[in-house]
Amino acid sequence: MWEQAGMIQSKIIGVTGITGSGTSTVAAILAELGGYVISADKLAHEVMQKGQAAYDKIVARFGDTILNTGGEINRKVLGDLVFCEATAMAELEAIIHPEVIAKTEELLKQPYAFAVIDAPLLIESGMYKMCDTVWLVTAPDDIRIARITERDGIDADIALRRINSRKGDDFLRLYADAIIENNTTIKKLRHQIKRELT
Repeated sequence: MWEQAGMIQSKIIGVTGITGSGTSTVAAILAELGGYVISADKLAHEVMQKGQAAYDKIVARFGDTILNTGGEINRKVLGDLVFCEATAMAELEAIIHPEVIAKTEELLKQPYAFAVIDAPLLIESGMYKMCDTVWLVTAPDDIRIARITERDGIDADIALRRINSRKGDDFLRLYADAIIENNTTIKKLRHQIKRELT
């Protein structure tokens, strides 16, 4: 259990995996089973909005060419800038991660049966230290690519570059307490999840 401000909270499950693995699907099933899900991606989008904590720092670093006509950060334009440039990606993450961690800590103060932190960068950001257990969601690259191209409307080459821009499963396995194979049916995926919860 994770202790904060003198309170012992219920179990916290960290869910992570390379893009296209299906961490959001796993988190959604955990929500159906009573979990309180915190999406790090959603929090990252929030802190990047105009007037929010990370906005000015991101614009100062990457310039106003990343803004749309309403002055908001265009995440696709920003993504195109950083996905193929490791230094730029690291700088962006250094701006966003502290804000996401702070919001996550605040959300975890409320009571819950069990909590789920759905974070693609759970390990790299250090958020795994908040968790009682870490689940790694995996899938073969061809399945990941198919999911990404359908989800984001990009071609396979760009999808593969996004996959390769992150540390792979071999690295993430070092931190994982459970491996969730998401390469068949939702029924089988749900069975794996229920087994891990028992």
